Amino acid sequence: MATRAATSSLLSNSPFFSSSHQNRTSRNVKCFTIVRCSASLSTTSNGSTTDRPWKIADARLVLEDGSVWNAKSFGATGTQVGEVVFNTSLTGYQEILTDPSYAGQFVLMTNPHIGNTGINLGDEESQQCFLGGLVVRSLSPSTSNWRCTEPLSDYLAKRNVMGIYDVDTRAITRRLRQEGSLKGVLSTDGSKTDKDLLDMAHKWDIVGVDLISGVSCNAPYEWVDKTGSEWEFNTSGSVGKRFHVVAYDFGIKHNILRRLTSAGCKITVVPSTWKASEVLKMNPDGVLFSNGPGDPSAVPYAVETVKEIIGKVPVFGICMGHQLLGQALGGKTFKMKFGHHGGNHPVRDIRKNRVEISAQNHNYAVDPASLPEGVQLTHVNLNDGSCAGLAFPALNIMSLQYHPEASPGPHDSDSVFGEFISLMEQAKNVAL
Repeated sequence: MATRAATSSLLSNSPFFSSSHQNRTSRNVKCFTIVRCSASLSTTSNGSTTDRPWKIADARLVLEDGSVWNAKSFGATGTQVGEVVFNTSLTGYQEILTDPSYAGQFVLMTNPHIGNTGINLGDEESQQCFLGGLVVRSLSPSTSNWRCTEPLSDYLAKRNVMGIYDVDTRAITRRLRQEGSLKGVLSTDGSKTDKDLLDMAHKWDIVGVDLISGVSCNAPYEWVDKTGSEWEFNTSGSVGKRFHVVAYDFGIKHNILRRLTSAGCKITVVPSTWKASEVLKMNPDGVLFSNGPGDPSAVPYAVETVKEIIGKVPVFGICMGHQLLGQALGGKTFKMKFGHHGGNHPVRDIRKNRVEISAQNHNYAVDPASLPEGVQLTHVNLNDGSCAGLAFPALNIMSLQYHPEASPGPHDSDSVFGEFISLMEQAKNVAL
């Protein structure tokens, strides 16, 4: 009754509260009753509640800086170590989950509401989830999309991927921006102390580790699917397969292959360890070096493969492929403070003096100052001035640090697939 009286007093003193409104409200207040959830609650002998009708914090994220973040779990349970990065995309969490470039990482979504569109198999970028875990602020309790086949939590549980929610993702993002990407441990195991988890984070490392061998295919195969008609946004694409492209799978995304097929390419995908001599025997019109996870300096065999191919056929490098090209040309790569992850990064095309909004996912970059004469810087990231694209016309080389297939993300950079077609066409005409 004291609470009801206090509420009535506050309302009556408000300048926006009329006397007629007060009478109506007084009558309605009498209808308020305490409603207890229908879920059964068990009690101990002293009457205290042991179970609650809502989920309580049952997981922790422990970062290498010693901070501990209590959260609620969804998806798989257990203990997992990874590098924590934040992604600024507003949509496309399923494409992010199935992007092999996230292997070894926990992805924190800065968009607070995740899960409302559920899951559908048509949006997957690979055959499985490669990331170590998903960190979100608010997990949607329901789905509202006609394409949805299952909720996000069930999807992650089936694929043994951990997720946590009800955690302050904004505070963690600020910490990552200040300190850089941090190693962390996700755990639902109450038997492990915070110190145990912190020790695990300190002992684990991602730098210098070959991650592409764990996400690449095991044998060559031909890719035949192109962008579906309902999703095709560039109707000027070529018809028919005019060029044969061999794509190195360092963690390639399906929509990169679809865009190339839609542009008129026959595509043969080969494993990351496939010999350059075997690729050249296929007599391709061009070679694609795909995106992929981790440190490019940790895969010297891939750099050697790139060295053996450049100059013989036109090549196109995307993300990891771009970094490998940079090293193969004599340049250096370095680990960025917190990398670029999201679908809203502005990039300037220096050649066309045009700004594109791009989709990006990488923790390493090429140092343009280390590149030899003749290599051109074609694109610059407008957030930090880092190298976002290269070209070496003398050797028919082009590359981008970001993801032109834009899954998820904007389609501003889709024209680069046409540029690769033109590069192969020019090389073929010269050969004739």
